[in-house]
Parts: sequence; C-alpha cells; structure tokens
Amino acid sequence: EHYYLERALGPFSELSTGSLEELMDSELAVIVLPDLGALPPDGIEALGAWIEAGGVVLRFAGPRLAQGSDALVPVALRRGGRAFGGAMSWSQPATLAPFAATTPFAGLTIPDDVTVTRQVLAQPSPDLEARTWVSLSDGTPLVTAERRGAGWLVLFHTTANPDWSDLSLSGLFVRML
Repeated sequence: EHYYLERALGPFSELSTGSLEELMDSELAVIVLPDLGALPPDGIEALGAWIEAGGVVLRFAGPRLAQGSDALVPVALRRGGRAFGGAMSWSQPATLAPFAATTPFAGLTIPDDVTVTRQVLAQPSPDLEARTWVSLSDGTPLVTAERRGAGWLVLFHTTANPDWSDLSLSGLFVRML
C-alpha cells in the first residue's frame, strides 16, 4: 500500500514516514494511514486530538480493518467486508457512481475501467448519506468522511493497493488524493 500512496502523492507533496507520534509532532496537515486495523487506545486518543486541532487523516480499509475497527472511523463499520464472489457479493465487480456536486471530488471524471472487488461496509445509519463522499453504483459508500473539530477524518472503504480495487492504478486515485 505504501508503494501506491507514495507514487500518487510523491510528485505533488513532501512525504514523511514514521510512527504516529513522530508524524503528529511534525508540522503536517495530512496523515495517511494504510490498512493498520484497529489502532491502540493511546493512538486513537492522540490522533483524535490531532484531528480536532485541524489535522486531516486519510485512512484506508483492508483485511485488518475488516476484522475490527476502532473509534477513529467516520462511520460505524460491519465486520468482514464484502467481496466479489463472497457471501455478500456482487455478480460482477462494482463501478463508481458519479460524484455528487457537494463533495470534494465534484467535477472529476471517473474512468470506465475503475472497479471495486472488495470493500468494508458501513453500518446503515441516519447520517450515512451525509457522510458519504463517494458511492459505488449500487449505492454503498466507498469514501466516507466526518468533520471532527477543526479537522477531517476520511475513510476509503477499500485498500490503497490493487488487492481490493483497481482505483489505485488509475489517474483518478492521484486526483482524489
């Protein structure tokens, strides 16, 4: 996942790597977390305070997060996820729905060949639609976000590599990040 994130962000920004503590102590505006699974309680508290103070966290789902999340997600998640050919599956890989005009991705062109074969599902809730920035063609959220204090918590419900989606192989991924 680091490889795809570095390739997408590297040409446009200065990248730093390190522990969460080191990154939060740096003067960064955005922290990108690949699929780390559930974070430890002290990490959740510290990163939550960092977001509240104006930081932005972009988090990616994957097999670890599918096994159990923590409080540092913008929406409640179902365990296990949804896979092409799995128990809660599609008959074919899903495509992205057009971006709503109210999201940061409004105006971006979605390539026809971007598909998703697996995702971590959001629990239905009254505020799910308001927190959804990107949906799949069947209406399930692919990117959700929540304003927390002066910052943002954003979750891509798929991996940052091509394991679950070919989004990371597209130019759209670069433009979204």
